[in-house]
Amino acid sequence: MKIDIRKVLKTSLLGFSYLVRIALACVIVWWCVGRVDEWESFQVFREWNDHYEFEGTGTYEDPYLISSADDLVKLSDAVNNGDYFFETYFRQTCDIDMSSCGNFTPIGTLDSGYMFRGIYDGGCHRLYNLTINGNELDSGFVGLFGKLGGVVMNLGIESGRISGDYVGSFASTDGSTDAMIINCYNKASLYAMVRCGGIADNLSAGRILGCANYGYTSGIYTSQIASFNCSIVSGCCNYINSADDIVNYDTFEGAIFDIYVGTDDVTELNRHIEDYQDFIIYPNDYPIDVMAWGSSAES
Repeated sequence: MKIDIRKVLKTSLLGFSYLVRIALACVIVWWCVGRVDEWESFQVFREWNDHYEFEGTGTYEDPYLISSADDLVKLSDAVNNGDYFFETYFRQTCDIDMSSCGNFTPIGTLDSGYMFRGIYDGGCHRLYNLTINGNELDSGFVGLFGKLGGVVMNLGIESGRISGDYVGSFASTDGSTDAMIINCYNKASLYAMVRCGGIADNLSAGRILGCANYGYTSGIYTSQIASFNCSIVSGCCNYINSADDIVNYDTFEGAIFDIYVGTDDVTELNRHIEDYQDFIIYPNDYPIDVMAWGSSAES
C-alpha cells in the first residue's frame, strides 16, 4: 500500500494545531480562574465607585472638592482600591486638621501598584496634624501619597509625624514621568529606618518644583528635598543647613536649577515661580496653575 506522505503530514500538522489551541485555552482558563478574587474585587469596587460623594465633577472648571479629613480618607480609599483618577482635578478648599484620621493611609502604595494620577491642587491651604506610621501599615514606603503618578501642588503640610522605611512628606515614590510636586512645603517631622526625603524619597522619573522642607528629617540617608533621586529639582529651598543638603548626591542623577538657602517664610517659594514653568509638563496640555503663597486666593 502506498502511503501519501503529504496527506500524513497535513493530518499531523492539523492535529498538532488543535493540540496547541486546546493547550492555550487551558492556560487561559487556568489564568482566569486564578484571578477570580481580583475580578470580583474589581467589580465590587466599580459598583462602589459609582457612588462618589465628592462635590464637583472632577474637571478643571469644576474640580472635586476636598473640604475635610474625611474627604482625604475617601480619596485614599478610592485610589487604594484601584481608581487612578487619571487627568482628574481635585481642589482643597480650606485648611484641614487631620487629627481625627488617626494613622492616615497613604494615597497609593508601592506594593499594590495603585497610584494617584490626577491633579491635586491644595489651593495654598495646609494640612495639620498629619500622622502616618508605616509600622502599622502594609508598606514601609510612606508619604501623603505613597505612590504618585500625577500632580500635587500648592499645598503645605504644617504639622505632623510621618515614619516608615522610605519616607517623603508628599510622596515616597513615583509611578510615572507625569509625577510632579509643585509649590509645596513640609513642616512635619519625618523619621525613616532607611531613607528620608523632606519632600520625596525616590521621584526618579518625576519633578520637584518650587518646594521647601522646614521639618525635621531622620534616617540613614536624609536629604531636604529628595533622598534618592529625581529627574528635575528646580526652585527649591532648604532653610536647614545648606543648599548642598538638598538631594542625596550619591544616588541623584537628575538636574538641579535655582536652589537656595532661605528662611521659614513660605512666601520665599514665590521667588522662582516663573523660572520653573517650562518644566511643568502634563499629558494633553492639561492646565496646571501655580499660586503665589500669601495671595488673596489663600485663606
